[in-house]
Amino acid sequence: MTRLFVTDLDQTFLNSERQFNVPRFSAILDQLDKRGDQFAIASGRDENWVRNKFGKLVDRIHLVTGNGATWRVKGSDELHVRNIDASALKKLEEILISDTFETISVVAFSADNMYNLAGLQQLPENMQDYMAQVYPNMATVDHLTDISEPLTSVTGIFPPVHSEEAIALIDDNNLPLHATTSGYGTVDILAESVNKATSLSMLIDQVDLAPEDLTVFGDGMNDLEMMQLAGQVYIMPNSDDRLFGRGYNVVAKDSDHDGVLETLEKIM
Repeated sequence: MTRLFVTDLDQTFLNSERQFNVPRFSAILDQLDKRGDQFAIASGRDENWVRNKFGKLVDRIHLVTGNGATWRVKGSDELHVRNIDASALKKLEEILISDTFETISVVAFSADNMYNLAGLQQLPENMQDYMAQVYPNMATVDHLTDISEPLTSVTGIFPPVHSEEAIALIDDNNLPLHATTSGYGTVDILAESVNKATSLSMLIDQVDLAPEDLTVFGDGMNDLEMMQLAGQVYIMPNSDDRLFGRGYNVVAKDSDHDGVLETLEKIM
């Protein structure tokens, strides 16, 4: 039976410096290839960021990116995109910058580009330098509706205590959107019904796998839907408290100690 191993990135696969053990992971991919198994990333990060991080290894991996806004079968030229309904952007911006809570910054992503919303805090200088490498055409706009191309996601960054308030306010407005959080004050807004699980379901259908063939690793509430889809689930020791008590396996070591890689080696 072919198995598909799926991992979230931040605080799961990547360490606190957003790095990973490249030689160890490469050796695991070699073993998976020999066994006929497969590997996928399912991340809130968009595909450009993931490609920049994983380099040549990315062509050996299925990709579910932007929390499900885009997905790609490994080695394929076809990127499947699930865009936000543009009619919801004006109201969404009003919610994100309302006086109800403090908003640190708002960024928007298309399949290829990144946009900052003006009038809010900008990314730290070191992060701006990195993002400029990933998104050479990064731009600042006065309003989300000024962006001429379709958007795959919009991200609001808040003090962590306000992220759930922002999600609740978006939900209360009954917009054709899905809001989720990967923690740490970040709220990702996607098209209605888009999450990691719905795109992962389409991906496994294309490669002739079933949900019971999935083993997933994650740490946040934006991973919950794909955990509910999968046959086997591992959560990180640093996971959102709401993921514990669901009968999921707990990885022995955190992401700073290659917890996912060690678990994969034990499984194999």
